[in-house]
Amino acid sequence: MERSCVKSRQIFQIVTQSEMLYLLQALFINNWRVLRIFKSITIRASIAFIIAFVFMLIFGKPFIKWLKKKKYGDTAREEGPQSHFSKSGTPTMGGLLIIGAIIFSTLIAGNFTNKFIIFLFIITILFTTIGFYDDYLKLTKHKNGLSGKKKILGQLIITGLTFAFICKYGIINKTLDFSIVNPLIKGSFLYITPVLFFVFMLFVIIGSSNAVNLTDGLDGLVSGPIIIVSVTLLIITYLTGHYEYAKYLNLYYVRESAEITVYLASVIGALIGFLWYNFYPAQVFMGDTGSLTLGGILGIIVIFLKQELLLPIAGFIFIMEALSVMIQVWHYKTFKKRVFRMAPIHHHFEMLGIPETKVTIRFWIVTIMTCLLTFVILKLR
Repeated sequence: MERSCVKSRQIFQIVTQSEMLYLLQALFINNWRVLRIFKSITIRASIAFIIAFVFMLIFGKPFIKWLKKKKYGDTAREEGPQSHFSKSGTPTMGGLLIIGAIIFSTLIAGNFTNKFIIFLFIITILFTTIGFYDDYLKLTKHKNGLSGKKKILGQLIITGLTFAFICKYGIINKTLDFSIVNPLIKGSFLYITPVLFFVFMLFVIIGSSNAVNLTDGLDGLVSGPIIIVSVTLLIITYLTGHYEYAKYLNLYYVRESAEITVYLASVIGALIGFLWYNFYPAQVFMGDTGSLTLGGILGIIVIFLKQELLLPIAGFIFIMEALSVMIQVWHYKTFKKRVFRMAPIHHHFEMLGIPETKVTIRFWIVTIMTCLLTFVILKLR
């Protein structure tokens, strides 16, 4: 009887951890030892990928129909390429489905005793709230959506929560946690104090979030690079979270970070499923609900991995898009002339007569090359 009570208490503790695959393992391990495979991060990451992908395929069409019924359609910019006018009315806010797939698959396959998974889960919901409210205002009340100041304020709060998380739980040690790591030189880093590191975090998280958002302008354009960059980060995360691999590649070992691979696998699966409906001609757009969230999450993950300076390399396309807008605005205000025919730069290439699909595929190819360069940098240093 006493032994039974002890076992019941143990099972109750596991239930409260919201870790579904681990619960199955604890209940049936004595009868089906094969369930021990669910301890493997690789297995659970694969499960998360499959679930997220299948989730998108199953709920994609019904969700698009619901968006059309609600008339949540995108509006083409009047000054934009003429080919975009035919896209007016295409459902947006597809990011809701992407985030739903990520949350659902992470709930099933993720280890919710892991501090990184819990935090990413919460932050994903917060980022999605900002993006959704922005999209909702654009479609129902204000064409311009959420004001820039309010959007930045929301991103500032999320950055503050990330900083508080690092201060409380730590990543590596008190010195490296508030340092900028040089990815080109082994063991090279610059300690900049917690206050300055918070400012640096603002640039990384808010910059990444908005850069990815600006890239979302053509069918399938942003989904492809996010998938490629996420695959790159997934591999780096797996290596960083295993002491032997991290030591061999001269990476800083981040305890418990390997679990982030499960989350990234969910992102990859969800986005590949989204591409099923988003590639040219798109049946649905991601909207700020998806792009702001996914961009911000990428920024947070590279901070956790202490690879902040690798993101501009792997995600060069995002940086190029953001810089094109900044240059265009500055040059026009200063000289009353445009540098590009239209910004972000993907529209510039369209205005030059390059077909939309060609621009998209070429941007994907560039991202593949920059991500390969990222791995070369990690190996050669």
